[in-house]
Amino acid sequence: MTQIFTVTDLNLRIADRLENDPRLHDLWARGEVSNYIHHRSGHRYFTLKDQGSSISCVLFKGSALSLDFEPKDGKNVMVFGDIAVYRPQGRVQLVARALKQDEGLGLRHLQLEALKKKLAAEGLFAQERKRALPLYPEKIGIVTSPQGAALRDVLRTLGSYPARIILSPAQVQGDGAEESVALAISALRGRADVVIVCRGGGSTEDLWCFNSEIVARAIFACDVPVISAVGHETDVTIADYVADVRAATPTAAARMAAADVEQIKEDLRTAQVRIMRALWTNLERKEERLEYLKQNVSAKRMYSLARDSRQRLDILSQNLDSAQADKMQSIKSRLELAKGRLLAVGPLATLQRGYAIARTGKGLILQSQDARPGEEIELILGKGRLRCRVLQCRDDEEEAT
Repeated sequence: MTQIFTVTDLNLRIADRLENDPRLHDLWARGEVSNYIHHRSGHRYFTLKDQGSSISCVLFKGSALSLDFEPKDGKNVMVFGDIAVYRPQGRVQLVARALKQDEGLGLRHLQLEALKKKLAAEGLFAQERKRALPLYPEKIGIVTSPQGAALRDVLRTLGSYPARIILSPAQVQGDGAEESVALAISALRGRADVVIVCRGGGSTEDLWCFNSEIVARAIFACDVPVISAVGHETDVTIADYVADVRAATPTAAARMAAADVEQIKEDLRTAQVRIMRALWTNLERKEERLEYLKQNVSAKRMYSLARDSRQRLDILSQNLDSAQADKMQSIKSRLELAKGRLLAVGPLATLQRGYAIARTGKGLILQSQDARPGEEIELILGKGRLRCRVLQCRDDEEEAT
């Protein structure tokens, strides 16, 4: 009879088989650290990987006391330990008992960090240059593999959205993928309103072409907003930094690129209802106003208003004439008063009191030296003038002596 195992029994048997294999104990493994976590319990969890594969690792707190360096993502290490099975999940892992630095950071990691710094310094990652996505794009460009699941996800999500879909096919992994993706992006210049650059999940090596400088510059040079959707949500590439918007998945990218058709229809229905309500409300108000005017603005009422207005106009006209006459009388009175004051202090009033003004052809005579004996002078009187001849000139001082 065939034996049927429970999952727990099956994991126990696998663990016994692996843990009793002497070749999987006291071994050294070399690789690059990724997904490094220093848990608050003191244990360290990370993934050890190379170009072809990866394995989960755990370094328990007791073993970590002998560490003379702090592991980091991208650092090359040598791990000494045993292969074991984490039974609750049936996961094979390497239980590390010691770690040694191998050759520092992995070459790819160093190259990636250097490229990030270079592009950031040139402003390719700057937030202020990020462009907003169009609300209702008419042409959507897609850069991906025609055979990939990412394309199917995007097309399924776009569904019946009324836009022209332009596929710019590209090789998204392997040799030549960098140039292929860059050319596919450039080929959409002037042809789309928004561009989605996407591919499904994969290993770091599978996604590596999206960490290339040529792809980053192609995205930067694109004439329309670019949505990057490369790998899974936890995968972040240089393409994500340069793109105007990063989406966690190709499906999410499609939702960002095009508005939901059903939501648009619902918004239109809601707007139509609001417009109809507003129109009916406005019409009802107009009808109420019209009815009010019919009742209150009759021919008799209008005649009464016109009569009152004519009387009011006559009253205003009379008041204006009266005010104008009062103003003129006030001005005349002020002029007469000013005239009287002016005459009282003027030279004519002084002459009327018996004084005279003496002058020669040179001017007024103010003192005896202004005239000579025998000289003819003119006297201006209060009424008339006299031509006289000077007999003698004498000062007041001589007269006093």
